[in-house]
Amino acid sequence: MDFNNANLPLGLGIGLAMDDVARAGFGSLSETEKEHVILKCKDAKSREEMDKIIDSISPREDIRSIVEGEDSVSG
Repeated sequence: MDFNNANLPLGLGIGLAMDDVARAGFGSLSETEKEHVILKCKDAKSREEMDKIIDSISPREDIRSIVEGEDSVSG
């Protein structure tokens, strides 16, 4: 996914721009996983929720819970 042409939610784009580890983690995801993360970010109701999603991108294991539908981020 090309970050320049992607329709990323504003919070995700800013978060990835500010966090090299999260950006690398997001870049290593499959296109399907990226779409799941983007959809979760679009559903985020607060900055704190968005920050948790971005933080979870860094360690690859944590992103699996978002992609597989476990709602540990919002709760």
